Formats: sequence, structure tokens, C-alpha cells
Amino acid sequence: MCGIFGISVGTETNLPPAVFQSAVTNLFRFSETRGKEASGLAVRAAEQIMVHKEPVSTRHLIRSDVYRRFLQNSLGQGNGRLQGPLTLIGHARLTTNGFQGINSNNQPVIKAGLVGIHNGIITNVDDLWRRFSNLRREFDVDTEVVLSLIRAFYEEKNSLEEAVRETYQVIEGTASLAILFEDLDALLLATNTGSLYSCRLDGAGSLFFASENYILRRLAETVLKDLGRPEIKQIEPGQGLIVNLNDLSLEEFSFNGRAGFKVSSLNKRSDRLKIHDPDSDDAEARRNLRRCAKCILPETMPFIEFDEQGVCNYCREYKKVEYKGPEALAAEVEPFRKNNGEPEVIVAFSGGRDSSYCLHYIFNELKLKPLAYTYDWGMVNDLARRNQARLTGKLGVEQILISADIKKKRKNIRRNVEAWLKKPDLGMVPLFMAGDKHFFYYANKLVEQTGVKLCIWAENQMERTNFKTGFCGLKAGNKKQRIYKMSLADKFRLAAYYGKEFITNPAYLNRSLFDTMSAYWSYYLINHDYIWFYDYIRWDEHLIEKTLIEEYDWETDPGTSTTWRIGDGTAAFYNYIYYTVAGLTENDTLRSNQIREGLISREEALRLVEEENRPRYGSIQEYLGLLGLDFDEAMRVINSIPKLYRK
Repeated sequence: MCGIFGISVGTETNLPPAVFQSAVTNLFRFSETRGKEASGLAVRAAEQIMVHKEPVSTRHLIRSDVYRRFLQNSLGQGNGRLQGPLTLIGHARLTTNGFQGINSNNQPVIKAGLVGIHNGIITNVDDLWRRFSNLRREFDVDTEVVLSLIRAFYEEKNSLEEAVRETYQVIEGTASLAILFEDLDALLLATNTGSLYSCRLDGAGSLFFASENYILRRLAETVLKDLGRPEIKQIEPGQGLIVNLNDLSLEEFSFNGRAGFKVSSLNKRSDRLKIHDPDSDDAEARRNLRRCAKCILPETMPFIEFDEQGVCNYCREYKKVEYKGPEALAAEVEPFRKNNGEPEVIVAFSGGRDSSYCLHYIFNELKLKPLAYTYDWGMVNDLARRNQARLTGKLGVEQILISADIKKKRKNIRRNVEAWLKKPDLGMVPLFMAGDKHFFYYANKLVEQTGVKLCIWAENQMERTNFKTGFCGLKAGNKKQRIYKMSLADKFRLAAYYGKEFITNPAYLNRSLFDTMSAYWSYYLINHDYIWFYDYIRWDEHLIEKTLIEEYDWETDPGTSTTWRIGDGTAAFYNYIYYTVAGLTENDTLRSNQIREGLISREEALRLVEEENRPRYGSIQEYLGLLGLDFDEAMRVINSIPKLYRK
């Protein structure tokens, strides 16, 4: 099980700062045997609680510069003395509930004004969330429900002991806890297994606790050997300990039954402590990004500029889409009609919402006989395949699926993702999708093979994501109707950007290089002589979704509110990168274009992206699993990238 530990010093402490730091580091070391998958600590000083946690072992954590700076900044030393009251709690995690790559699942856990660490497993987590439906679940880790219950019962009973007793009565499993509060000058220690030990050094005005007697004995025999011989006491199963953080006075209580139950008078703070959590601080920084007063593009959008009214250059330079209309489309396809029953049109068909509606329209409105063409490069997911089957099955349309060497393609993707993780760069993220650009090459081949000269594609101009080339330093591409239509000079600049990254990160010089180069050629250099469906037919998101769902039982993704890109196995991963580092995704550009077109309000766009930009961890896990990459390690690298929105 996990290792939990901590140190508390009161206002009258004379524990040397060097001993405090050494004790913390050694408690991390001694506790590592109980969990090596994540580690973290929280420091509670007079005015704030600061939290730092990472999906790395304690050994790696305590060697990092971030840890050393965090500890030094937290101690608040003055005149060579610790400034009490000061309490530190730490955790060495053995993962049970929730991936450690998702840092909110790591400990200390912050919930409802409580900062807690937990050793054990709550076995009835889902039942508790259903039973106490007034509580809001945010994470996967089981500790969250314990903290939520203690807070709820405390507010109801106005007694911490009662709150602990009520909580342990409803949870099933094991729980040894150490909890700090934003509104109480107290440290709570409690256990239903006895896996919690404490000792005091009254002469030094300090108290220590850990998951094992052995850990405290080692600490006493090494770091504390010159400060006396502390008596180590076990906190018995069903027992709790409340530590007054000012004078380290202790109050013991039992939460097994009501007999002899004692209610303490805790000193409530009139001012609540601020809890500094890097994850929530990032979320707040994203929420506070300066955004265009007309659309919702944030200040992290490449090459964005705001005028005196706060309107961005993308809005000022935007030209509304001029749809040619259904009559023009009908006239365009008329010369390709046949009377012999042979296919009349090739429809590029990914199984996504836009291509699905395009196929529906061509069959039902234009009355053309289509061939549905799909290129499977290894990241067309099962949801997309099922939706393809729904459309082609109901319409009776032949589907030609050209499959790449899936294993080879995925190995190439893996090589490029691994290279990127060695030296992350937002401009290089599109390299993950290089394999799908052969879609164009095989479409042209299919035209030759079948003799069907008419080819219709369903890309719509609302979905322009120019920030991807913007992060490569290309400004001109932002004005282009379609990215592949950028000027020849910009195409060379883009190639030069990739070349520079290849040289500075030799990991890109792998077996995928030929595939990457041919993808560049397929996307930017070969002929794209197609009819673009949404240049003629107005793109109406609600009509498209309504038609597909009602007429074809088209499947959506329960993990997200959006219907865009849900058939693409890569989208959740790259959007997580953009959102984590830059605070924007494809959703921000899509909704901004809709605002400019007068399709939705700015308020509606903000509401939509708040939901749509939520990380799709299940899809990310599936994607990395297909590539054979470690989810937790990938998340660790991405989450550690400096944020563009943190000044």
C-alpha cells in the first residue's frame, strides 16, 4: 500500500531547518518501498497550503530542482529558524484508483477545502457517489470521496470527530488518513487498520508520523538521533488524532461506536487559507486568458493581435463563406451522370459527421450513385467504422476501404510520438497525423482505377485550424482557405521548420521518415482536383447531427459532448497537448468561425468549449495503448511542458 508521512512544528519550535529538510527527504526515501508510481507533498504555513505532486517515484522527486525550490520556498526561514506553525504531509503512491499520469489522481488530493493523503483502498467508491448524489465527483481516485464526506459531515455536525466517525461508518475498505484544512488550525490523523504511527520531540517542538513503526525508528536513529529518543506510538484501528498546529497539543478520539465519544472545540479560522495547487492554478490561468472581444480566440493563438476594442486580427480579416448553393452543386455534378448503373461519384468517407452527411445528401438529394472511399491508416477507430457501416448499410452503398499496413503505420506513429516526447514542440504535433495525408494520394489512384472522374470531399471551412502551422512560425497560412493551398514559399518554410527540428532532435530520423516525406508530398504537392461539398451546401451543425442521429442511429462518443473528430483515434491526444500547453484546441477555432458566421453567440461558444475541451482520458489511453506507449509517462512529459498562459 501507499506510504504517508509528515512533520508538524508549532509556534515555539526550535527544530533546525536543516534537520527539518533532512527529515522530509528521508521520510520520502524510507516510504518509497510502499509505492513508487507517484509522489507528492503539501506544506501548510501560516497563510497558505502549497501542494506539489508528480507521477514519478519519490527518488526522482527529491532529486529534482522543482522539489528543492518548493521545499525551500515553503519553509519560510528567518534568522536561521523555522517559522512555525508549519506542517508538511507527504505521499509515496502505489496506484490503485485512477491513473497516476492524470495528476489530479495523485496525492495529496485537494477537495472541498481539504488537502489529504490516504493509504488504503475504498471498495465502495461508486456506491458512495450514487448514495451521496449531492456531492460532485471530479477525479477517479478514491480519496476524493473520503474528503468530500468528511467535509459534508463536518458542515452538518459541526464536529470533526463526528464527521470522521460518520465517514468511517459508510466507507468500506481501508483508510489511513492525514488531512489539512483551509479553515481549521488542525491536522487530522485517523486509521481503521492501525497503519499509522506518530512520535513527538517536545524539546524541539515537533511531531512526526508515518505509515510504519520501522520508518519512524529509522528516522529517529539517523536524522533525529541528536535530538532525544522519541517514543513511537501506534494510532490504533478505529482511532483518530487531532493535532493543534499552533502548540501541537493532541486530542485522541475513537470513532468505533459512540461510547465515551468526545467532541473537541477546534479553533476555526476567520480567514480561510489559500490552497496553491499547480493543476488548479493552470486551470484558473486558462480561464483567465485574454480572449478576443468578438470571437473566443485566446492570446496564446499564434500571431494574434488585439485592437483597442479588444477585437483580434483574425476577426478583422475574416471573410464570410460564400456558399455557391445547391443549384450550383447540382449543375456541377450533372455532366457526370450515367445511365448504365455504374458508380457516378467517389465520396471521401471517414465516417465522421461531415462526410456522413455528405454521403447522405449525395445519395438522397442529388440522386447520384456513390462509391464511398475510406483510407484506414490505423487511427480510424471502431466508432467511425460502426458509423460507416450504418450509412453504407442503410443506403446500400458500396464502400471501398483502402487499408495501409496498419502495424507499420502505428509503428511509424509511435516513433514520431516517442521522438516528440524527447523534445516537445507544438509545431511538430501534426507529425503524429502524417500517416493520414496519403488519403489524397489513394483518392487520386482510385479515380484512375475506377474511371469515376467525379470526386467529392466533405471538408468545411469552419474547421480551419491554422494555429497548427502558426506554431511552426507561418503567419501567411492563417489567411488561406485551405492549408494545403499555402504559397510555395510557405511550403518551403514549413519544410525547413521540420528539417530544423529533425536536426535538433535526431530521434525523428527513424524508419518513419520516408512515410513522413511522402505524406508531405501527398498533402501539399499533388493535385487536389475535387469538389468540396461544403463550398456549395451551407454547413449546419444542428441539421447534420439531427439527420444522422434520427435517420441512421449515428453513434456519438459518451466521453465528450462534441460530435467532431470522434472517429479519429488521434484527436483526443493532440488536442490534450494543445489545451494543456496553449489553452486552446480545434474547438476554439471552430466555435470562433461560427461566431464570425453569425451561427452562434460568443456566450454559447464559451459554454461549448468549456465542455468540449475537457480531456478525453479514455480515448487518450486507447490511442497510446494502440501505439504501445506508456500513458503515465506520456502524460508526465506533456504536463511538465512550460505553459504559454503562465507568465
